[in-house]
Amino acid sequence: MNTDFLLIRDDDIPGFVDSNASDLGIVGENGYMEYILENPDNDLEIIAKLQFAYCRLSLAAPEGSGIKQLSDYNGKTIATSYPATLADYLKRNNINAKIIQMHGSVELAPKIAVADAICDLVSTGATLKENGLIETHIILESEAVLIGRKSASSEMKAKAQELMFRINSVIDAKDSKYIMLHIDKDAVSKLKDILPGCESPTVLHLHGSDNKVAVHVVSKEGVFWDTIAKLKSIGASSILVVPIEKMME
Repeated sequence: MNTDFLLIRDDDIPGFVDSNASDLGIVGENGYMEYILENPDNDLEIIAKLQFAYCRLSLAAPEGSGIKQLSDYNGKTIATSYPATLADYLKRNNINAKIIQMHGSVELAPKIAVADAICDLVSTGATLKENGLIETHIILESEAVLIGRKSASSEMKAKAQELMFRINSVIDAKDSKYIMLHIDKDAVSKLKDILPGCESPTVLHLHGSDNKVAVHVVSKEGVFWDTIAKLKSIGASSILVVPIEKMME
């Protein structure tokens, strides 16, 4: 698969794909939504959600401001880097507020009396807390998405599916572990209670032993020290836990 990758500003990615400068793009869902609201005649679509870069676009107001309910934003000034998404949300909820567009440090707007509240991306909420802001309403739940053009050729759509196959192999493997261990035959059935996802483990005969077998299994759950302790409690030994680079279903 002959592919060239371009590293550009996330705000520019939807436009690159829409204008045919790029065939596909990986961008935050928040950036994608802002673009399609600003450009209603766009040719874009989400091909797949990629299960990483989770965040949310939220309204937040200063502590002690009295802004709690959505109706409290009526008549207020809100600073944001996502004016189209915010305007669409306010319109759908019949809220009349003034929107000021900023391109960075949005959380400082209330401190310098530029705005009464903000609409910004939130991940952990630590930045809001540092600036005395309280998250009040979530406008959009976001994650990284793969985008393309609706009018793309069948050949390009096939390439997009091949790319997604490769991406998914990494995503599926990310939290999975390949586990090998020795255990008594009679205890094999107990493994699925300890290792989710191992309903059909590979069981191999151990040379020179009539009672013990080698078990190989892929577990899609995290394997922690307490998991190892549980395995040992049912007689498992020679336990080996290996990370998986790629996994194809």
